Amino acid sequence: MSNSPAERRSYSENLASDQTFDIHPITPRVGAEIGGIDLAQLTDADAEAIRSILVDRKAIVFRNQNITTAQYASFMRIFGDPVTEDLVAEPGNPPQVGAIHIRPDERQRINFWHMDHSFRDLPSPILSLHAKILPPCGGDTLFASLEAAYDSLSEATKKRIEGLHTLHKITPTQNSKRRYTKEQMTGMENAPSVRHPLVGLNPDNGRKFLFVNIPIYCRSIAEMQNEQGDALLKKLYRHVQRPEFHFRLCWTPNTLVVWENVHCLHYPVADYFPHERKLWRVAIKGTERPALA
Repeated sequence: MSNSPAERRSYSENLASDQTFDIHPITPRVGAEIGGIDLAQLTDADAEAIRSILVDRKAIVFRNQNITTAQYASFMRIFGDPVTEDLVAEPGNPPQVGAIHIRPDERQRINFWHMDHSFRDLPSPILSLHAKILPPCGGDTLFASLEAAYDSLSEATKKRIEGLHTLHKITPTQNSKRRYTKEQMTGMENAPSVRHPLVGLNPDNGRKFLFVNIPIYCRSIAEMQNEQGDALLKKLYRHVQRPEFHFRLCWTPNTLVVWENVHCLHYPVADYFPHERKLWRVAIKGTERPALA
């Protein structure tokens, strides 16, 4: 697809003529809420339009989706192959549907901007969550567009970071301790770093994106392993967090969100202790390394 914005069609121009669902952008740069649709009964035209909207808006929200876990996994196949979840699956759920479950009186510890799986050669390109148990208030999730973040950099900064690479490694977190044994975690921590471009190119729309993650995963700039490189990486990570690039999702029962994990950071807000929160999750299998812009 062309790199020229003038030659790229927006999601609204890609919709089928018989499309009936409603689309509401959440902010000018990221997010869309789609209404008037049942994800258990999609047509081929629906699926094509949804994929196009996701490429354009980076994260899409569906409300009131009272679907089974099998229907959830089936819906997600329009984006690729769901992987067997490394989160613990609940009894009766398909192996592709895991659960992020913070129990009563348990504190959520993952309370920062991050991307999932950047420490893998093939990061998960698309992730999804479906709300099942929610606190009385709070527990929102924020999503930031890495494409919008790159677009807003100064020309001098863009020139400075073109062609650079970042080194990523896993580190133990609240969720990883539930997924892996201590021995497995030690093995992953001792594995070589994974190298990704600092500026990537999205092949689906020709846009460049800023491929940064929280420092516990995105450890350093390969070509600048010094204080200067660390300072630049921290500056870019802070830049991504600007409110112009993100939206805040306030969950309601059976809300379902899908986002482009490689092109977004997300932030699960841990403000609901001591209440319970449970979200089902599906991850799409990675098939390509992030491409150097």
